[in-house]
Amino acid sequence: MPGRLLLIWLAACLLCSCATGRLQKVPASVPPVTSAEFAAEMARITGEAWTLGNDVRTLPNGGYFIPAMLRAIREARQTINWENFVCVDSQPVADFSQAFIAKAREGVKVQVLLDHYGCNTYGMHHVKAMREAGVKVHFYSPWKLHNPFRYNHRTHRRILVVDGQIGFVGGAGLAYAWDGHAEDSLRWRDTMYEAHGPVVRQLQQAFQENWREVTRVTFAGPEYFPEIPAAGALTAQSVLGSPGKKPDTIGSSFLLALRAARQSIRISHAYFIPNKPIEKTLFEARRRGVKVEILIPGKHTDMPICLSVTQPLLCRLMAAGVDVYEFEPCMMHGKLVVIDDHLSIIGSGNLDQRSFFINDENNLLVSSATFAREQIRMNERDKARSRRLNPADLQLPLFRRVQGFLGRCVQHQL
Repeated sequence: MPGRLLLIWLAACLLCSCATGRLQKVPASVPPVTSAEFAAEMARITGEAWTLGNDVRTLPNGGYFIPAMLRAIREARQTINWENFVCVDSQPVADFSQAFIAKAREGVKVQVLLDHYGCNTYGMHHVKAMREAGVKVHFYSPWKLHNPFRYNHRTHRRILVVDGQIGFVGGAGLAYAWDGHAEDSLRWRDTMYEAHGPVVRQLQQAFQENWREVTRVTFAGPEYFPEIPAAGALTAQSVLGSPGKKPDTIGSSFLLALRAARQSIRISHAYFIPNKPIEKTLFEARRRGVKVEILIPGKHTDMPICLSVTQPLLCRLMAAGVDVYEFEPCMMHGKLVVIDDHLSIIGSGNLDQRSFFINDENNLLVSSATFAREQIRMNERDKARSRRLNPADLQLPLFRRVQGFLGRCVQHQL
């Protein structure tokens, strides 16, 4: 009994550690997302400058982004940096590991950073083979008996940078679930993005931050940070979420963008558990006449507790005129927000407090009507495979309501 009580106490302490945080002070009245004033305020909130001359390619589902990422790795000439939150021993993991090994043997500097919790099933035989070939592999925030609460702090980032000139960012991991086109219930619907242009330097800096934290080594020089010419016409910035090192940027940038909305807000998120300021801003947007749509996973989800927790909120949002959709064919793991058909927010950060105040994250903001239209078309294709919910669909059984009540007590950890 004393041992069980000790475990319960430790679990309670863990759940309460890094439990809550505070968003930055964001103006109540925000200029439209197309304005220079908005861009300046977003740069202040995120601490990052906007970059010009970028190209960002949308890669929906692993059937597109896995081959694209492998192609970039196999064509690397000098450096490869890869950081990921979740990987499960599978053919995609084997393919990436073998590609890293082949490049390391060619003399390419390969650095791999895996989250200790999310990648605990990566396969140590792959890790051993990579290290023997010269790949530098490290695990982020491993379990330490003398500091167990640190284990709750994860890197949730997904970043690949090749030769300092090609970057990939998004929310996907590596596993069988990502190896396809969301064609059946066993595959996941997800999106990664391939970036070219000056914003890639910010992605490299994002990887460097956690690499330096883990290894105490800083890399530099043109092989990592070359001069990058313009590659397109997009304006973009990388938003680095580092709750343990600086004020919140992920949640605050979401809040700023939502408050700026004049016509429309489109949200497609796997784990929609917003905090009170985000909730309030969505209701305020509806009162301003902004059209709001939310797309969430349906019955195929790895976190069914999410719907239990947010059921009361979703009911109130629908009563306020928000359209809520459930993706039906498979797990929808995407992370996309589009404001006024112009500003797109993509990357690893979820609309939840864990992404705001606990995990390390990396989002990408793209200010472009052309890019936004592409995201909206993708979102419309997802909506065509979804069902629009009505209040009757959210009448959960008693067990789910109890689950939701308990979940809301610790929703900052979900």
